[in-house]
Amino acid sequence: MAGWRDLGNIWGIFKEFDIRPIRDEAERPVVLAFVGAAGVGKSTLIAALRHGSGAHEKVISLTIEADVDAAGRLGAADLVVLMLDATRGDYSAEEELFADWQRATRNVLVFYNKIDAVVDAGTIKATMMALGGARVALGSGNDPDSLTTEFVPRVLDALPDQHIALARRCPLLRSAVARTVINDTSLANAAIALGTALPEVVPVVNIPFAIADIGILTKNQAIMAYKLGLAFGSSPRWQDHVAELGGVVGAGFIWRMVARELVAFIPGGWGIVPKVAVAYAGTSVVGEVILRWYQKGEKLSRRAMRELFDEALARGKKIAQDLIARLPWPSQSPRRSEFVCPKCERKNPRDAKFCAYCATPLSWVSPRAKRSISK
Repeated sequence: MAGWRDLGNIWGIFKEFDIRPIRDEAERPVVLAFVGAAGVGKSTLIAALRHGSGAHEKVISLTIEADVDAAGRLGAADLVVLMLDATRGDYSAEEELFADWQRATRNVLVFYNKIDAVVDAGTIKATMMALGGARVALGSGNDPDSLTTEFVPRVLDALPDQHIALARRCPLLRSAVARTVINDTSLANAAIALGTALPEVVPVVNIPFAIADIGILTKNQAIMAYKLGLAFGSSPRWQDHVAELGGVVGAGFIWRMVARELVAFIPGGWGIVPKVAVAYAGTSVVGEVILRWYQKGEKLSRRAMRELFDEALARGKKIAQDLIARLPWPSQSPRRSEFVCPKCERKNPRDAKFCAYCATPLSWVSPRAKRSISK
């Protein structure tokens, strides 16, 4: 089995995969417009978006700042952030602007700034009535933590197809985007492992990726690593990622560490749940190791990776059980001419809906599938 020790082979998959759409998405300009009254904190919020960038890193954010009376000259913007001073009570001018933008179908996020200085929260609730249908966030431009929990998720929700580009230009968004990339890739690999395993135990289930193998899972991990690097401002050339991450994902990495568990991908090995859980956990840990490297320059020890894997494996088992529970299991097998009632143990015709002897509802799942699912 290929391991991360052999970086040339692993990263060589990029020669067979067109990464240009990912690269183009990451380098696509994203224009954010910040509109609000004088003193509302526009410059402070824009500076906060750069929070977390490296000392040597050049972060270029395409932003527009405008006071309320100049908002009509905004021009094109992917997202307009209408900033309100949460300590004020009169937003009549801003409400008119918002109404105009709604009619023009502009992408708008309303941000109540200085929320930490608010005395009466009821005044904010009252003003939200005039902003019906608005995407709203509360927080303080001086508090990156409040922005991370409130402002950042709303921005990502407003621009769902531009996450990598946003993270590349706004360091405050990077951790949230990275977590989404890791989670999405882990779930995708879990689904692939499920599709690979199912034909072994339920031949009549028609699931995509029935011939998927570990190579596809590894390819997805490499693409995930590339996306994480782009999100953290690294070079768009994948060759540069090989050099940068070589020491992080080299000898002794997670796949070698869990080689015994990966035997589950061999037909006749473990049941479905372990296969899906290992695919999820291995991918999750790969992403976590790379994320920590980009965040802190931290290279995890074998013990730390083992602990991460155990935690991810527990999550993966629950996810596997949930995925399997949602499967449209076949009600009967076309390969059987009859089957036995689970209650009275008498034989019934293959197309029977109820037992002819005790009226028990009949549905068929192979014994091997049942044993696999229960593991």
